[in-house]
Amino acid sequence: MCYEAMKYLKKDGPGKGPSSGGLIINISATLHYTAAWYQIHVSAAKAGVDSITRSLALEWGTDYEIRVNGIAPGPIQDTPGMRKLAPDEMSKGQREMRPLYKLGEKWDIAMAALYLASDAGKYVNGATIVVDGGLWLSRPRHIPKEDVKALSKVVEKKVRASGVGVPSSKL
Repeated sequence: MCYEAMKYLKKDGPGKGPSSGGLIINISATLHYTAAWYQIHVSAAKAGVDSITRSLALEWGTDYEIRVNGIAPGPIQDTPGMRKLAPDEMSKGQREMRPLYKLGEKWDIAMAALYLASDAGKYVNGATIVVDGGLWLSRPRHIPKEDVKALSKVVEKKVRASGVGVPSSKL
C-alpha cells in the first residue's frame, strides 16, 4: 500500500507543490511494546508496521520528501476491536486498570492524525505516536498505595537504625 501511495505522494507527484512533500500515516498498536496474552500474531504484525514506518521515513524522507509516521491507538470505545477483544461481559473492573479511567475516542485518533498532517507536525518523521491514555505504561497495582507508604516508613526506620548508607562523619 505504501509503495503504491508513494507514486502520488513524492515531491514531483501529481498535485505536490514545490515545498510540500507527502505523508503516510500507518496505524499500529501498543501490544508489542511490552507483551500481551494471546496476541502473538498481532504483536508481530504491529512490530513490523512500526519498523516499516521508521525505515520508510528514513528512505522516503530523503529520496521523495515523504514523511512516514504512525499512530498506535489504545482501547478506543465503540470500535470493532473493542467489541471483539473486550466485550461488555469482560469489562467489569477494567476502568480502574486505565491510568485515565476511561477508553479513548475515535476523535483522539483523528486529532493525532490531524496533528501529523498539519503544519504543526511538519517536522515529525519516523515517529509512532501512542494514543492510549498511558495504558501501555501501566501495570495493575498488586499492593495498595497506602501499604507501600507504610512499608517504606518501616524500611526507612530500619535503615536509619542500622547506620547503613550514613557517612561515617554523621555517626
